[in-house]
Amino acid sequence: MKNLLVALFLFSATLGTAQMVVNDPTANKALIKQLTQGAKTVEQATKTVKLLKQTKEMYDNINSALQTLNYISDMSVTTKKILENSGTFLRELQSTNMFTNSEMSAISTQFTRSMDHGNTILKVANDLMRGGIFKMNDAERITLLKQSNQDLNDALTDTYITRKKYLRIAERRALNQYFSNQQTN
Repeated sequence: MKNLLVALFLFSATLGTAQMVVNDPTANKALIKQLTQGAKTVEQATKTVKLLKQTKEMYDNINSALQTLNYISDMSVTTKKILENSGTFLRELQSTNMFTNSEMSAISTQFTRSMDHGNTILKVANDLMRGGIFKMNDAERITLLKQSNQDLNDALTDTYITRKKYLRIAERRALNQYFSNQQTN
């Protein structure tokens, strides 16, 4: 019977193995220290990511502001050139003495339209800079400024085209006048 009890005890010991809870204060202290250090590392990494996001946002804002400033600066130069061209070209055409007063008035109106168009575009761009009339994101603002800059360059080109058109008319009239004078002499 004694052998049966020993066999039964050994058999039951192999079926259900129970472990004793081992409490090691030094290991627990080290584990808590590692968990605390890990939490601090995660917290620091989170702060670093947040700082990097803020830095990127600041960079993007500065980059957008610089692009906007460059467009506005280019547009100001173009508008100034439109104004200068209009005045210079109008005086040049007037000095040919090949146009009547009403024709000079019509020519002046064409140059005035170019100047007005340039000033209107520049005013819209300046309002955009102040943020007063539009609530746009950076991409929309840059797109609008690119288009406005192109419109100004088109207006500047119009001043050159207008000048060339009327200079050709003046040349033709001068040649006709010259040949008319030659035939009468």
